[in-house]
Amino acid sequence: MDTLDTVLPLLRCPATGAALMRQAGALVNKEGTQYPIIEDIAQLLTPTKSVKEEEARQRMQRFYETFTFPGYDGIDDPSVLSEKAKRSGFGLWLDQAIPPLATVVEVGCGTGQMTNFLGLVSTRTVLGVDMSIASLTLGNRFATQHRLTNVHFLQGNIFALPIREECADVLICSGVLHHTPDPQGGYRELLKRVKPGGYIVIGLYNTYARIPLGLRKMLFHVTGKALRKVDYHMRRRDVDARKKEIWFADQYRNPHESWHSVDEVLRWFDETHVKFMSGVPAIAQDVPEEKDGQKKLFMPHPRATPIGHILHQLSWMFSIGREGGLFVLVGQKPLLQEKS
Repeated sequence: MDTLDTVLPLLRCPATGAALMRQAGALVNKEGTQYPIIEDIAQLLTPTKSVKEEEARQRMQRFYETFTFPGYDGIDDPSVLSEKAKRSGFGLWLDQAIPPLATVVEVGCGTGQMTNFLGLVSTRTVLGVDMSIASLTLGNRFATQHRLTNVHFLQGNIFALPIREECADVLICSGVLHHTPDPQGGYRELLKRVKPGGYIVIGLYNTYARIPLGLRKMLFHVTGKALRKVDYHMRRRDVDARKKEIWFADQYRNPHESWHSVDEVLRWFDETHVKFMSGVPAIAQDVPEEKDGQKKLFMPHPRATPIGHILHQLSWMFSIGREGGLFVLVGQKPLLQEKS
């Protein structure tokens, strides 16, 4: 049995929401609409319903077909991938938090490094969804080469996801929603795919932490390539030239992005009855799990006041601002009986 057959119950037709069946070289809905499977990647991308949103989506797809972010430079086996993810802190904490039998969906997986890393636990079922075939091909090539048969890559659109509702124990979407014309609407679509009691992990550019990069962007617009080493990543010696160019394009030439505050995303959580669990970086002081370098992402962490959140975010300009200003909030979807 092809490994894609094992996850068919988790998939749906992105146009109609109906179940999909496997036929030779394609997935098919009951009306006969076919979605090809090319090099083990099911191509389930359909247009966004809004013309404006579809225009923005196509611009982003063209961009990421050219700049596959992040690449696999120097990552030639699972041990190297694992070491890289663990060095980042967040990858290690996420891996520790996710149960070994979980169904994990990463939307906007790019080249699938996080998808493949989480799939190193062979008892998990891990799906990576992205709209860039070039990026998905890199991720799938790694998974195939190292026989990660529990990892599956799909081409899809956030606003017409080919994933069935309430099927994911953990859904991850980091560095993606701020590249869509409707980040909150995208969040609500993602939340539909999370099981009651499951977790949603959202990463966005921060309104405050992104300011230094915004200033650098204006500088580079005026000076061209002359002062690019002002950016920390362009000075790194452990990253090759190609990957530096991809980073620079993603951060400074991206055709669409928005910035978001902690309290804005907390409002998204509150409006959908999602319980805030944790933030990376932390959004309040005295988080006990951080004292020994650990962070239990799926355990409740304190929230600060709005003023406290602002002060934390201002400090991020001098910490995560160097890395692009991305912050992550983790929430837990309510159980059915808890919905109002």
